[in-house]
Order: sequence, then C-alpha cells, then structure tokens
Amino acid sequence: MSTSTKINNKFLYFAYGSNLLAARIRISNPSAEFVDIGRLENYRLDFMGYSKVWDGSPATIISTENSHVWGAIWELSNEHLETLDRQEGVDKGIYLGLYVNVINETGTVYRCRCYQQLKNVDDHVPLTELPEDRRPSLTYLKTMVKGAQDCRLPANYIESLKKIKHNGHGSINIDEMNNAGLEACDITWK
Repeated sequence: MSTSTKINNKFLYFAYGSNLLAARIRISNPSAEFVDIGRLENYRLDFMGYSKVWDGSPATIISTENSHVWGAIWELSNEHLETLDRQEGVDKGIYLGLYVNVINETGTVYRCRCYQQLKNVDDHVPLTELPEDRRPSLTYLKTMVKGAQDCRLPANYIESLKKIKHNGHGSINIDEMNNAGLEACDITWK
C-alpha cells in the first residue's frame, strides 16, 4: 500500500458533497484537478444544519465504525486552501478542516484535506428516512449525484445517493448551471 500527500505547492482534497462536481469546486478553486476516487473508512455520510445557498442541509461526515464514504480526490494549489476553507465556512465555525486517509480501489492511500461540520448529530438515521430539518435540497442532491456520476463513483454508491430524502426545495438555474449538466442529471425523484 502506497501513500500520496502534498506535492510541490499543492494539496489533496477529499470531496464527498457538492464539490464532487467539477464545475462547483472550480467556481472558487480553479486550480482543482481530478486525481482519483476513494473511500474514507469508518465515517458515514449525513446531513444537518441549514444552508441559505442550497436551501437545505449540507453534507457532513460522522465518525462511524464499519461505514465508509466515497468521494473524489482533487489536487489544488496551496493558494486555494484559503478559498476552500472560506467556501466550507471554516472562518464562521461551520466546518472543521481535517486531514484523513482515503483509500482508492487499488489500495493506494491518499492523505487529504477534508471537512466535517463542527456540530454533528448523535442519532444515526438512514438517509432514506432523514427528518425534514436534516434533508438536503433537490438542487444540492442533484449536484452531488451528477458529480458522483462524472467522477465514476461506484454504481451502488450513486444509487444510494439517489435514494436520499430531499426537502423538495431548490430549482436548477439553467443559466448558471447549464455547463454543469444538472438539468440532464439522470435521476428519477420520488
């Protein structure tokens, strides 16, 4: 098993939420280059809080034995660490930046920057049964799924993302998101 970390004024970032989508991460971090996909062990995906930008709950990771979260590994210039932190609300005390080991499908371990909400829920509710106050918006969820599809995360993981309960809020702004292809996102919403 080999390990990859910082390389020449760059750092690795593990994205599991809206930054799975290249068009989204590059809005504030144009240096982002896709490296690989990987799995963060002993964490689960969850949603909590409220984002005005997304009109719903954003994603977070919660330490949970025997669980994992799939995501994209991006390489960014060190100059974008500050913009990424700001995008994630580190300065506002919303998310905490941490470094985690992420494993790809062949066993390579990447040391990546990642973000976790500072306030996390204690109860583990299946994502298909999220209470109303913890549901992501339709737009946020479509952004995640489109990014997961583009990055080629495992098909069963993408299917599990499609089944997450959303709050029905948000609409795709075709003018702003057309390049991201969200209007054509292959999802049947119930």
